[in-house]
Amino acid sequence: MRNFFSKEKLSGKGFAAAVAACLVIVGGAGIYSYNKVADKLNDQLIGSTKTVSDDASVTEAPVNAEQTGVAKTEPAVTEPEKAESEPAKAAEVPISEPDIEVSAVPQAIVRPLNGEVINAFSQGELVKSSTLNVWKTHDGVDIAGNLNEKVKSMTGGTVKSIYEDQMLGACVIVDHGSGVEGFYCNLSKDIPVTEGQAVSAGTIIGTVGNTAQGEIKEAPHLHFALKKNGEWIDPISFISGEGS
Repeated sequence: MRNFFSKEKLSGKGFAAAVAACLVIVGGAGIYSYNKVADKLNDQLIGSTKTVSDDASVTEAPVNAEQTGVAKTEPAVTEPEKAESEPAKAAEVPISEPDIEVSAVPQAIVRPLNGEVINAFSQGELVKSSTLNVWKTHDGVDIAGNLNEKVKSMTGGTVKSIYEDQMLGACVIVDHGSGVEGFYCNLSKDIPVTEGQAVSAGTIIGTVGNTAQGEIKEAPHLHFALKKNGEWIDPISFISGEGS
């Protein structure tokens, strides 16, 4: 080489051509080296980008994916929203039982016999008996009638007892309810009702007889008496509504 570039051999155009050839060789080598380095860097950058991209696709979680270990919080519901979402409840109004006033229905009252009162209720006073010729209380009324004339129950009730009294003859006692008992006496012995039988107002319970020895001297009649809560009361006043 030293001989090739010696001043003796190189002169003028030859020297210049040699310099140009060297520059071309050096420049080509530099370009080649630059391109190799650039390609290597580019490959590294592309590989790094792909790795990051691939990792991101693997590790990235969807937005709506449920995450573990994170406390959930429900959205707060305001009072107006609650009122709209919940059905309206009807106001509970206490229902009170109606005050039912039970009033006793007045029973029909009939006269046991449609005749004249020949002996009245004595109100506990002593009166003289025309048959016995003694002074005694008259605890009922004597209603005149014909023998075998039908005697009716004053009101509804139940036949409590049928018996024969020494002084008042054949008798029927009817429980009329509310503490009232009716005594139908001086009947004929043929009694059409039985003890325990239910009767209504106007039911025939016997006929006028002459079985009452204590009143045998009087005209045919019904001896009719009433007790209320164990006390004698005026039958006529009760029938008329004055003593009920």
